[in-house]
Amino acid sequence: MRARHGDPWVEELQPARDGRALHALGAWCMAKVSPVVALDPPDGLFMDVAGTGRLLGDEEDVCRALLRAMHRFGLGARLAVADTVGAAWALSHFGRTPRQLVETGDEEAVLAPLPVESLRLEPATAEGLAELGVRSVGELVRLDRARVAARFGGDVGLRLDQALGRAFEAVTPLVHETPPQRERTFEGPVKALEGILETAESLVGELAAELLRARRGALELVLVLEPSDLPPRSIPLTLARPSASGRHLWTMLEPKVAGAHLGFGIERVRVSAVRTGRLPSRQVGAWGAEDEDGGGLDRDMGELVDVLRARLGEERVLTPAPRQSHLPERAYGWERPGEGSARRAPEASPAAPLPPRPSRLFDPPEPAVLDALDERGAPRRLRWRGIAYRVRHARGPERIARPWWEDGEHTLRDYFRLETACGRTLWAYREPRDGRGFVQGEWT
Repeated sequence: MRARHGDPWVEELQPARDGRALHALGAWCMAKVSPVVALDPPDGLFMDVAGTGRLLGDEEDVCRALLRAMHRFGLGARLAVADTVGAAWALSHFGRTPRQLVETGDEEAVLAPLPVESLRLEPATAEGLAELGVRSVGELVRLDRARVAARFGGDVGLRLDQALGRAFEAVTPLVHETPPQRERTFEGPVKALEGILETAESLVGELAAELLRARRGALELVLVLEPSDLPPRSIPLTLARPSASGRHLWTMLEPKVAGAHLGFGIERVRVSAVRTGRLPSRQVGAWGAEDEDGGGLDRDMGELVDVLRARLGEERVLTPAPRQSHLPERAYGWERPGEGSARRAPEASPAAPLPPRPSRLFDPPEPAVLDALDERGAPRRLRWRGIAYRVRHARGPERIARPWWEDGEHTLRDYFRLETACGRTLWAYREPRDGRGFVQGEWT
């Protein structure tokens, strides 16, 4: 639940969707943090970070990097690093701080003040212990093991031993999915460019057919040429939308393959779909035949973006992307097509709807004079860009302020939608503190 302008935003619990999001988050952690990641439904992950120091730094660095990543995803997180699964789970759920590291051998001292629920006991067992006055792990440790087992069963002692490292606990990690790929090895080095191009095109077509059968589309491809006398040469390709069209994929790859240095001949060609996405659903039967990867305007626009990126460079083709901010100048940014869906792999809750925004924003806002204010503070006259306008109708105010936690002056703004007598609709605001006026947008 989130509150905005006093109104709560309520969303129905969807366990299946949350499970898919947790799996997606686990797959992201496998790619970025640790190859051993296990799910702890409904909202947890186990990761083995031993041996990652050479790449990510020490355990403190790993925790900080993970917290920053979860913040970018819009997720709150609590992390704990310990030698046992039980201790890490207990501290991440019941610890005093969102990030805690436990030295080897300190498990019992760190867990002692935590409630017995931190041992992952059944609710009825935890309630029974509480009735006896046993509410913390430290109090449980001091009890006679045989009497506890006789009254509550052996699970209490097992969970305690698992948390303290006296009993082994296994988790089932996610299985790393090998990306779809096709390859072909020649009997000897091939120097003819025509043969290399024909082989690569055939492999791309086979890979596209496999993706289409799985209703998946390539978002990122890598074509590898292995010369006999040089290191392998990788040719990457990033797409704006999932595509399973062999023709389109090869159109992007062909110029890069044709310009590659073949050395004394190529011994093997391999193409892999390192990142894929689900293809959009297709309408069948009602509106006539459709092509191979579904379509319409979205497909055509995606292919146009891919062609422009291949010819102009990936950094020269950008698309506007929304940002979660109530400040107009921060409500959007620029990113490469397809980049946002990859970064926001876990499914996020939709933001609360904003009031209508103009189709054109001025950055920075342009100074204006707002005159003849009514009781709401709305202007009846406006002077902007040297031209005087008479305001026929004004809607507002909508008050927006900078976040209180930011440094500097927290300026208030009262926004109005102004319909002028000449037919223009402007988005202007006035700062109540000093009376300055600005025009920040226009509906066109």
